[in-house]
Amino acid sequence: MYNISNAANTIKDLKNTFKEIGLSKKEDDYIRCLICAHKCKIKEGKLGVCKTITNKGGKLYSINYGIVVAENLDPVEKKPLFHFLPGSFSYSIASPGCNFRCLGCQNADISQSFRDETYKNYLNYFKGLRRISPDEIVKKALRSGALSISYTYTDPVVFFDYSLEVMGLAHKNGLKNIFVTNGYYTKESIDAAKGLLDAANIDLKFFNDESYRKVCGATLAPVLESIKGFFALGVHLEITTLLIDEYNNNDAEIRSIADFICSVSPGIPWHISRFFPLYKMRTSRTTREKSLINAYNIGKEAGLQYIYVGNIQLDNYENTYCPSCKKLLIKRSGYDIIENNIIDGKCKFCGYKIFGVFK
Repeated sequence: MYNISNAANTIKDLKNTFKEIGLSKKEDDYIRCLICAHKCKIKEGKLGVCKTITNKGGKLYSINYGIVVAENLDPVEKKPLFHFLPGSFSYSIASPGCNFRCLGCQNADISQSFRDETYKNYLNYFKGLRRISPDEIVKKALRSGALSISYTYTDPVVFFDYSLEVMGLAHKNGLKNIFVTNGYYTKESIDAAKGLLDAANIDLKFFNDESYRKVCGATLAPVLESIKGFFALGVHLEITTLLIDEYNNNDAEIRSIADFICSVSPGIPWHISRFFPLYKMRTSRTTREKSLINAYNIGKEAGLQYIYVGNIQLDNYENTYCPSCKKLLIKRSGYDIIENNIIDGKCKFCGYKIFGVFK
């Protein structure tokens, strides 16, 4: 945990803008946070792993509530979601912080930038930012023409209570809700999202604890349970795996990931993504094309119906094909849809029902 006692005056200045979180439990001389699977035991004046939850006066508060450090109108395919309202746009937001410390994070400037700095600077940073109400976010999304709001770029787990409030208003205004997430949830937080969350892309980064601990500061099991838990609630799921040579680019691990996804549902789309050296992994190697194609073939052998290769231009590997008649359903060029042969959720040619949510 992180000590914040040396920033007491700053906390006093900001206490009126803190937001008490809903998922917590008092135990002995600390409060346990129940939002993410770390289940941090947070004592008075300390922070959780995410550095966004603090114990103040025997209650847990979200420090970053309403602070939006990224807002963009993105193609839903960028999430990536290829089977959820394809061709639509999603209003995408993020608050700072993360419950993971991924060494190769592509958004480290907003998720990791304060891990090695003093907490006083962290609070001063928050103090200088305007907090945006959930109502304002929904109004912006409606004006943009988006069909959904995505909670992304960092991880929605670190602005969970804020996300829930936005999500409730979004549904009342006809908008869908999307999580782009590492999947490190508890049963309590999964249940809290019931009826509010419509779709999620979950990173299944590795299939062993050693890599999860070394690269992310986490473990595998909670991610697997979240995938099963959200799927059981009827949330549309797609899975992404970033293929990194020294960690998960081997046939056995790739097959284990594919087999697990298939055990939940062979219809769940799997996005195999090319790794580029970033943040604290700049000396690692960019994933080779042949490795991505090999992983694609392993996934097909395992029985997955929809597999996509991302972060690289490979002809036909981002198109959607019918699992039954094998004909082209959706032809893509980058984030653009060139051709769409899905009608009322079914293949135009043979009538096979396609996994997903379609207009």
